[in-house]
Formats: sequence, C-alpha cells, structure tokens
Amino acid sequence: MAAPVGHWDAASVSSCSSRAGTFLWLLLALASRAWSFNLDTTHTLHKFGDRGTFFGFSLALHQQLTPEPQSWILVGAPQAAGQGLLRGSRPGALFRCPITPEEYDCERVDIDGSGDLDRESKDNQWLGVTVKSQGIGGKVVTCAHLYELRQRVNQPSETRDPIGRCYVLSEDLTERDDLDGGEWKFCEGRPQGHEQFGFCQQGLSVSFTPDNSFILFGAPGTYNWKGLLFMASPVEDALLYKTLEPSSRPTPFEDVAHNSYLGFSVDSALGIMSLRELTFVAGAPRANHTGAVVLLKKDNVYRLVPQHIFWGEELASSFGYSVATTDLNMDGWTDLIVGAPNFFDRKAEIGGAVYVYLNPFGHWDDHARPIRLNGTYDSMFGMTVNSIGDLDQDGYGDIAVGAPFDGDGKVFIYRGSDSGIETKPAQVLDGRDFDVKLFGYSISGGLDIDNNQYPDIAVGSLNDSVVLFRSRPVIHVIREISIEPEYIDLEQHNCQALVVHFEADTERRKLGLPHRVHFLGRSSLEPEYTQAEEVELHRQRHPVCTSAVFQLHVNFLREGCGSDKICQSNLKLSYQFGTRPLTSDLFTPLPTDEDDVQVFSLSDQRLVVLEITVTNFPSDPLNPEEDGDDAHAAQLNITLPNTLSYAGSRVPTQVKFQPQCQANQNGSQVECDLGNPVKRNTKVRKQHRNFGVARPHQLFFSGTVMGESAMTSLEDVGSPVDFEFVVANPGQALQTLGSAFLNIMWPYELPNEKWLLYPASLRFEGHPDTQCTPAEAFNPLQLQGSSSAGFLQSDEGQVPTKGSVGRATPDCLLGSARCIVLQCPLHSFSGQAVLKVHARLWNSSFIEEFPAVSALELLVHANITVKSSIKHLILRDAATQVAVMIYPEPGLTDQYYIPWWIILIAILAGILLLTLLVCILWKCGFFRRAHYKDKLPQYHAVKIPREDRPQFQTEKSGVVHKKEWELCLDPEGHIITCFVITNALIPLNGPGQVPY
Repeated sequence: MAAPVGHWDAASVSSCSSRAGTFLWLLLALASRAWSFNLDTTHTLHKFGDRGTFFGFSLALHQQLTPEPQSWILVGAPQAAGQGLLRGSRPGALFRCPITPEEYDCERVDIDGSGDLDRESKDNQWLGVTVKSQGIGGKVVTCAHLYELRQRVNQPSETRDPIGRCYVLSEDLTERDDLDGGEWKFCEGRPQGHEQFGFCQQGLSVSFTPDNSFILFGAPGTYNWKGLLFMASPVEDALLYKTLEPSSRPTPFEDVAHNSYLGFSVDSALGIMSLRELTFVAGAPRANHTGAVVLLKKDNVYRLVPQHIFWGEELASSFGYSVATTDLNMDGWTDLIVGAPNFFDRKAEIGGAVYVYLNPFGHWDDHARPIRLNGTYDSMFGMTVNSIGDLDQDGYGDIAVGAPFDGDGKVFIYRGSDSGIETKPAQVLDGRDFDVKLFGYSISGGLDIDNNQYPDIAVGSLNDSVVLFRSRPVIHVIREISIEPEYIDLEQHNCQALVVHFEADTERRKLGLPHRVHFLGRSSLEPEYTQAEEVELHRQRHPVCTSAVFQLHVNFLREGCGSDKICQSNLKLSYQFGTRPLTSDLFTPLPTDEDDVQVFSLSDQRLVVLEITVTNFPSDPLNPEEDGDDAHAAQLNITLPNTLSYAGSRVPTQVKFQPQCQANQNGSQVECDLGNPVKRNTKVRKQHRNFGVARPHQLFFSGTVMGESAMTSLEDVGSPVDFEFVVANPGQALQTLGSAFLNIMWPYELPNEKWLLYPASLRFEGHPDTQCTPAEAFNPLQLQGSSSAGFLQSDEGQVPTKGSVGRATPDCLLGSARCIVLQCPLHSFSGQAVLKVHARLWNSSFIEEFPAVSALELLVHANITVKSSIKHLILRDAATQVAVMIYPEPGLTDQYYIPWWIILIAILAGILLLTLLVCILWKCGFFRRAHYKDKLPQYHAVKIPREDRPQFQTEKSGVVHKKEWELCLDPEGHIITCFVITNALIPLNGPGQVPY
C-alpha cells in the first residue's frame, strides 16, 4: 500500500489599509481540498484462463460470509469446454478466482454437468455470458442466453428454440435450497417461434435490484426481437412482472417496436423517477435505428410499464448498448449513464460516446440534457459502462467506461463532483501497460476486496485474462482558516504582530478519535496537534499593499516507534531455494550436492521457488525496547542473476499480511512492499518462482488419397495435419541459463522409403526470426499450395466409422518409421513459445501399407535439451511424445469391403465349375473300377450226374478212381484248370465248357 499523501496550498495575505482586512478574510475563509486518484497500477493481480474460452467476457466481484469469509473474482468463460457428460461440447463455464498473486488458480464452479439430448442442447449455450453478484453475503446469478429447447427430436419437424436460461447460486456458489439452480427459464412452456418466445435469449443481461428484492432478466429476442424484461423474486419461485406485449393498436403504454432488442442491457435504482420508488432501466440499442433507453416502473397488474424513453441522436449509434446508474453529484437523485459504442463523427474522429444524464429531480420530460463523453476513432468507447462506487471516498459516485478497441483497450475513470461529472478522466487504465489486448470489455467494481475501506475494480478482456486493481487510501486534507478578530485595524500602532494558530483534526477529535497530526517545533506547553506562529507586520503606514505568504508542512508521525518516536527496527532476512506444487504451499528444499550446493533439475522441479523469510524481532528478548520497533515503508529488494528471472510470488496462507511484489521488465530486479509498517514480532515469508516445462498437445485428423504421379500441389498429397508444440515458461526469458533446443523426431517415411507424413511448412509464433534446421526438410518436392493457411483445430473424440480390424503404430524408436530430427533453438523468451508444423498425410502409403487397418496411431517424439556451462543445472527426462490417431475418411475402408452379392456369385460359380469337372472325369472313366472277379482266378464248376460220380461208382464196380488236378492251356493260350478223370481231359473253363 502506498503511503497516503496530503497536499496544502499556500495562502496569501495582503495588508495595506482597513479594507485589506476584508480581503484577507475573503481569501483565507476558502476551504479547499486536495486529492490524488488512487487506483494502484503497480501491484495488480492477473488471472488467466484457457485460450479461446473468452475468459473475462463477463465478471463480478463477490464476497461470501458463510461458511467462512472469502472474496472472489467471478469470471464468465462462455466458450469453455464441457466436462463429464458434456465433454466434447462447449457449453461455457463460470470460474471463481481467489485474491492471490497466483495467475492460474481459478476454479471452475460446478453449475450443471448434466444434459438430456432428447429435450435440450447445451453445446454453445454461452454459459457465463453474464454474471452478477447481489453483494456481500448475497446470491449470484449467471446465464446462458443461447440454451436451446429441443422438440420432436430426430424427426423431420424437429425444432430448436434458443430460449436461454439462468442459474442462481447461494453466496458460497453452491445450490443450497430449492430456488438455487438452473430452473430460471421463463420462456419455457410459452408459445414458440420467433414472433413469440422461441428466440427469447433470456439472460443476455441480468441485474439485481438495489433493495435485493428482485432479479431483472433481459430477453431481447422475444416478440420478433422487440425484447422483453422479466422480473422475479430471488426468494420465491415466481415470475412477478414483465414488460408489455406488442399491440396492434396504439396504447398509452407503448414502448418500442420490433427489432429493438429491448433488454439488451438492464439496471435499476431508487431515486430516478421519484425518491422512494424503484425504477427499471432497459436499453434497446436498435430501437428507431438509433437506439433507446426506457425507464419503467411496476403497476398493480404485474406489468412493467414505460415512463420515459431516451432516444439516441445518431443513426446506428447503438444507444443503450450499456447502461448504469449512480448518484454523481450527491443530490439524492440517481443519475443515468448510457453507452453508445457505435457513435461516429468522421470530422471530429469520434468513435463511441457515453451520455451522462444528471437527474433533474425526476422531471425528465423537460430537463433531460445529457453531457456527452467522446471516445477516439474506432475505439468502441462506451461498450461497457459501470458504476464503481466512490473510489476515493470523496462522497461522489464514480464511473468507469470501457473502450476495448482503443489501442490494446482502455478503461477511463470519471469522478463525480458537485457539478455532476468531471469530463476529463481522472485516470486511464491502458491494456498495453498490463500486456492485455481487448482490455476493458467488461468491468466490475463497487466492492472492497482487500478490506481497506476503498472499493476496488476488476477489468476483463477478450484475451482470456482479468486484471484486478485495488484502490489506495487517500487522505483528504481540508484547511479552514479563520481570523480573530475578523477585521484588523492597521492604523493601530500597538498591533505589531499577527499570531497565526494552526490546529489539526478538529472534527476527528470532536468524535473522540485520536489525532493523527503532530506538529514539530512547537512549544512544549502546546498540544501535539496545535502550532502557533507569530508574523510581524511591517510597513503598516505604507500606502502600497504588502503580501505575506504562509505555508504549512505537515509531517505524519509513525506509530509503533516507542516513547521516543524514533523507530529502531531489527529486520533480518534468510532464504533457500526449493520447489512446490502448483496448487499448494508445500515447500520442498532443493537437494544438495557433495559441496552442499543446491542442485536444480529442469525436469524434476516444475517450479523453482526462492523462499525468503523476513523477521522483525528484538535482538535481545530481555531488553525488547532497545530495537524491534515497527519498520515503516519496508521494502525487500531482490537482484537476480541472468540465469534466473522473476515469474511471480506467493505468500503462504498462514501469513495474514499479503506483501505485493513488482519486477522490472526483464525480471532481474524485484521490489516487494513488506507492509507499512512491518510490525514488531512479525515474520514475512515470500516464495518466488522461475521456470516452466514443455506442454505438447494431441491432434486427431483424417484424410483422402490420390496417386503420387498425379500430385502437383499440396492439396493432392492428402489430408492436412497441424501439429502444435508448446513450450511454457511462466518466468522471464532464459537469458544466459544456456542454449535450449526443441527437438522433434518427425516420422517422414516408412522403412520401405514410402512417404508417411509430408512436412509442408513450419511457423514459430511470436518468434518469426527463429530458424529450425534442416530447412530443406520442409516441402522438399516444392509442391504448390498455401501450406500456412488454415491451421486446423484438433478434433478430439473422433472415432472410426467401421469396427477396428487392426491397428498399427509407426514409431521411430521401434523402427517402424524413419524419422528426421527437426531442431529449433529456444532463444530468449517468456510465457509460451508455440511451434506449429503444417503437414500432409501421404494417403497412398497408408492404403498400400495398411489396407486392413482402420485405426493407426502415429507417435511423434519431442524433447528439450539445454547446453549450459552451469555446473549445478541438470536436465532429466525432458522428453514426451504426441500420439496422433489417424482414421480414413468415411467410405475409404469400404474399398476393401466385398459386397455380399459378389460373394454369392463366387460361390455359385465355384459349384458350377466343380459340377462340370466331375462330369468330365466321369466321361473319361476316372470313376470306373475293376470288378473283384476280374482280379482273382475264377473257378467254374460243372455238374456231374450222380451216376457218373466216382464215389457212387464204387458201389457197382468196387474200384476207387483217384482225382488229379492239372493246369491246361486252352486253344488261345490261356491257363485253365482241368480235372483228370478216368484218363479223360474235361476242360472247365473255355469255349467248350459243359453248361451248368
């Protein structure tokens, strides 16, 4: 906290005659005040979100009281990716950021992770487009104005109506009762279609009323984009009021026509139309083609009826794009501020305007004459206007105006005053000073975050970042000089001197509070808060006036310095290097080597932390009064070598005081305010971090094929593929730490020398002069085409359309692919170095080498090497790999799929061919075989009559004849068997055989 400063102006005294006394009184009786505008721009807090999520599109300062007091910066990110059941979509999100120096510690608020695709769609619903806080200990509301209601899903008559919805949360950002949650969607169940409530877009603007009795919702898409306002109670589930419906005939309560966008911005306040009546303010930036702002009030039939309409002065100026209310001149009536960011004056080079309507005691019809504040050319000045409370506590309300396209974006602070508003900005916050682009897109203020009794403000951007500015206390020094006696008669010769008596903190002492001013050089008999000076009056009789100038210099004595008012502190410092996780305060000292020197590993320690402990204890506990007094305006100055650069600081949560640190541009010098003062018996511990490591991303893609001989351009090669390698360094530049290189093992061909991944071009974002080697590796065939155009977004979650029949993994380390090493020097850089490689799949190689593979995983290896002469710097395991899944386009795998009818024809043809072959073989006698009787000798028997048989002849003759066997030849030369009977030969086989 900067030391408060008070200013005194010199007062002049003239003396020449009796009338000079009157002149003296008139001059000295004037009361003046001095101030210094007080938003601290040196000790800001930065919060960052994921790239491309619009983190900072909306924001609100919020304080909860239960279950424990906590201050938050609530930030909307309407393009944040979904989680859980919503993974793969972008429903948006609300984040809460603690008031800490850490830049990436914002937490996602668990609002609604479910989804019923049969009745709703949350993809691209823009959750977080608005966020508002009810104040200290109050509720929070955030909306998704593009939430879609689905009907007749997967039918030809399916409809999707972006009705919008809002979520109300309790003070600790949870759902505690039945009214918390996302059922605040008043367009559901009403007639759909764009002429009714189908394009309601509820929640594009939202606001709590100042008495915390109502929530006001803007729905600019209702009634063919005429617009509508809903007003509901946060303590009962009921829609209480809404604005008028379109009427075919004029009515006394007519407001705006179709396509006016009524409800694009909303606010409310007491004391606009009458002191005790609540008035609602709604912007309609397209009404009458110039824009309008409507003042409405409640009636007794639950309607919001218009009371007065302000019209814009220029065509298409978007008058009413933003609105705000506050009492600028402290007259008890609320004034109105209206933004018209598209206001344009070519001759005056005006780009955007803000209209300030000072309240004419509620008589707007006769005395509404605005003060116009102008922005620079194309600045969109007035895109957001916000009441930020009384920043300097002077009793007048202040406002902030955003101009996000004025350079890198600016926020203008305007102070209220007796005359209404000071048209010259008291302070300008420039996004260029904080390295933020599109700065000032959203603003929130009016809440004291750091409990110093002065409200703070937060500023959002479209650059995924938010900056918190804290107000410094301001001492308002008011001088009131009175003369006693009122008139000085200079003709009285006994008046030789004028006694001037100074007295401080008069009003404060009347309230019984201790005085804060001590006059030095006073008499010991005078109180500390008084001072008397005697001024001699010379040349009293001289006719020419003589002036005397009085100057008062005030010195503020410091507390905690003992009875002698002299501070004797005893500050001592100790330090050590270590590391800690990103999300905790656990400090682990770095290991030491044999020389007892701490060793830093670039890969093992994600953050290098320098822990510094400062104490202020008495050197002699037995004599504590000797030293150890409060140390006022204490600062810690750190000088870092070129090998280390400052990245940020963090104070352990157990330390109550939060010191603030600021580094120079190259991070070599750091100054930390340790407190004003550092109290007796205080220990302050600071942790500073320095380096980060690489973070590669995964990509998914698919492609088509074409013959190599026909390839004349990059488009002919195949599907485009983009690789992105990110090296993150949360600290400052590497400087003399060493020479760092990013090495990429690029799989450019298969082992059979067929192209695999054709490198087309390389781009190093933010470092155009960086040259990667070898340069000839990119587009070696000199194919025509714009390889740098259209770097693709990664398509996470893509799956093959066919079932996997195989999988291959080309990998350099496994020998299944041949690689070339791309080496890129990492010169001095901070933040992130992004290397993008645009390539083309050589699709013919995939078809020829992997015909049965429907999923292919391609591994690209990358590592970081550091060449350094520093002895105690090591780098281990600084390598990673990017796994890329490659799928053919739908229909490509169908080339290898055989239709069923072809298979059937092949089977029938095979059967026919087999039948024909069998017939041919049968005709050739292939299947004919020799009979059994043809293979063995056959014996033919001849029947011999009984009477001729020898056994029966013995009975007659009594002589037994012996049978004999012989082999005989027939006339043709064949061997036959013969029986020899009674010396007669009887052939048994042959032409002369006896019939049976």
